[in-house]
Amino acid sequence: MPLNDLDLAIVDVETTGAASHYHRIIDIAVLRVRGGQLIDKYSTLLDPERTISPFIEGLTGIRNKDLEDAPTFCQVKDRIYDLLDGAIFVAHNAKFDYSFLKEEFEREKVNYTAKRLCTVRLSKALFPDQKKHNLDSIIERFGITCTDRHRAEGDASVLWDFLKKLKEQVDSADLRKTLGKILKTPTLPSLLDESLVKSLPETYGVYVFYDESGNPLYVGKSVNIRNRVLSHFSGDQESVKEQALCRRVVDIQAIATSGELGALLLESHLVKHLLPLYNRKSRVHRRLVVMKKGLNEQEYGTIRLEYLHNIRSVDLPNIVGIFKSMKQAKEFLWNIARGHTLCPRILGLEKGKGECSYTQLQRCNGACNGSEPASAYNIRFNLAFAGRRVIPWPFNGPILIEEKNESGNEGEFFIVDNWCLVGCFRFNDTGSKQRLLEGGYTFDYDGYKILRDYLLKSRKHVNVRTLTATEVANILGE
Repeated sequence: MPLNDLDLAIVDVETTGAASHYHRIIDIAVLRVRGGQLIDKYSTLLDPERTISPFIEGLTGIRNKDLEDAPTFCQVKDRIYDLLDGAIFVAHNAKFDYSFLKEEFEREKVNYTAKRLCTVRLSKALFPDQKKHNLDSIIERFGITCTDRHRAEGDASVLWDFLKKLKEQVDSADLRKTLGKILKTPTLPSLLDESLVKSLPETYGVYVFYDESGNPLYVGKSVNIRNRVLSHFSGDQESVKEQALCRRVVDIQAIATSGELGALLLESHLVKHLLPLYNRKSRVHRRLVVMKKGLNEQEYGTIRLEYLHNIRSVDLPNIVGIFKSMKQAKEFLWNIARGHTLCPRILGLEKGKGECSYTQLQRCNGACNGSEPASAYNIRFNLAFAGRRVIPWPFNGPILIEEKNESGNEGEFFIVDNWCLVGCFRFNDTGSKQRLLEGGYTFDYDGYKILRDYLLKSRKHVNVRTLTATEVANILGE
């Protein structure tokens, strides 16, 4: 399998975040290569229909204002699909870029699948003596010039130069053998019925993998359940854990929803209740560590760390951080102390009286021994934790969010109050409804992030109306 014989689409995307379920593409480049020659290319910024974070702005140099006049993925999907169609999908950490493109196409009801060539895997296989295989390492190792790092066209061009370097510097027989191994045709697990996979719906929803004993192995969400399930068995899984999961799958349950919000909330709910073996998120059933802001006896701003199984909505105004472990919370506090010249003793990181360890290092201005006034200290303290709080509930009471399917004759609605999912129901055009998820007035951090992104960050039209307490009681009481 010589490299010149392959039809390639070299792809790079920049995104609003790391998770394709939640985030969107903001910059894309596709280079079409045939017969060892670049025959076409396309790159563009994309409007993700949501705001992007300061971190992503800093990393990519792409700012929210740059995307205001950019096309949406829907507007350019045909051009992108034409460049990808029939080609091997090539990317650095191909699983990442591929998952984002599949999600974008699936939102537009376009079925896209392709063989993948991951250049990270290719580099590791050809140069096992090298410790690093990220794009910066490849640029340095091969002397490749990149004038626009962390932009899609610049990074995609690096991969094209990398492939050309391989043809020059790697033995053709070794290169052919390695390519053949990486591009191996995927197969379904031997214990899984092929007809079951074919019967999966091509719609929004959640899927659950089960083993021979009926134990839940994994819960996932997608805008196209069948395509997402097939991607698990794509044959390019590097993780031993992922490979072990695929070998054990015997049965698959699919639960269709009318939209993305329903799929996200249902996935979060099932992960917590089923505790599937291969979901890292299943750890969230343990106690969370919350960081509460307050004042000590001397009126200095301080922090109290607490373990909580359930977070009440009335506690939210004083919470400035939610963590999955005490270690994670304390590491965050030490970083805050270093970055804002705060006293680790006042923050509760050190015990005892007198000067803290930071005083001698000139990282504390003496708040621990009273030499720095509380008023001056608290300015830095409040600045350090600004933006860490849970966003205040932006409505005057409970709301109802409705998602309908494409035909508009059925869907789901969600009752939400103070970021708590109070109830979730499935309805149809006959007026009947059935409860889909049990809710309540307990704050769930994963649910909060899903609802926050949907209500505040998405630029899509959201079908929301406010409810009275009586209306909520009537809905829940039926």
